[in-house]
Amino acid sequence: MSAAPRPEHPAPPPSDFEVTPTAEQVASFRQNGFLRVERVTTDEELAWLAEIYDKLFSDERGTFPGGYFDLARPYDVPGQTVLPQVLYPERRYPELKATTYYQNGRRIAAALLGTTEAQLESWGHMILKRARVGPETPWHQDEAYWDPGKQYHALGMWMPLDHATTESGCLHFIPGSHRRGIEPHRHIDDDPAVHGLRVQAGVDTSGGEPQPIPAGGATFHHHRTLHYAGPNTTAIDRRACATEFQLPVVDAPEVADRPWVVEGMEAWNKRNLPPRPKKG
Repeated sequence: MSAAPRPEHPAPPPSDFEVTPTAEQVASFRQNGFLRVERVTTDEELAWLAEIYDKLFSDERGTFPGGYFDLARPYDVPGQTVLPQVLYPERRYPELKATTYYQNGRRIAAALLGTTEAQLESWGHMILKRARVGPETPWHQDEAYWDPGKQYHALGMWMPLDHATTESGCLHFIPGSHRRGIEPHRHIDDDPAVHGLRVQAGVDTSGGEPQPIPAGGATFHHHRTLHYAGPNTTAIDRRACATEFQLPVVDAPEVADRPWVVEGMEAWNKRNLPPRPKKG
């Protein structure tokens, strides 16, 4: 019998560090649409995660065809990426789902969404905001990227591997904006070949609150909460891991009118790659 294949990366360091949200934190999330948690993992695990993260971005390789691209520039254009993203890193490194940060994230997400951990589905992505050149991530809602024929009950967890400050591009949230519907969005530079979205001009984005957070802390935000990250003006890359937790999606009573989604899918399909994985 042949030996089982060795994992590409060693198992995460053992830890018994657990975080469970308080009733006050759950109430705050439901009122404001976001929550800041000071710590969800250990220093040892941050170092372990950084090795995986740095390898993925140094390889400039996704975990499936087309799974690495720049959020702020047209698909496959030559030159240095400025806001690259890796989708579904857990496909290449399934050990990511055995981490302390993932386990704590799932526990917190279940409490915030009012469900059980067993009911949650998840997928991950990693975004790199390069030192001095990483541009802003414009105001947007996560659901604006997703299938307009589905209904969602979801939140995003965002954990920096380096201290996230207003200067390096921490997240900003607009309290209560999750109670809005989906605002009209456009692709960055009005180019459907640019994956990143921004809310359309005229949408009220006043009242945003920055949420600087140390490495290993995390923010959680409802899938309709308006959020933004400024440019990275520091000399240090801003590395961050994100995970979406959601209940199984169901069909919506009718398909919402979101033309930017259709335009984006058409631009993706012109790359002659497999269909873009659905994030919702």
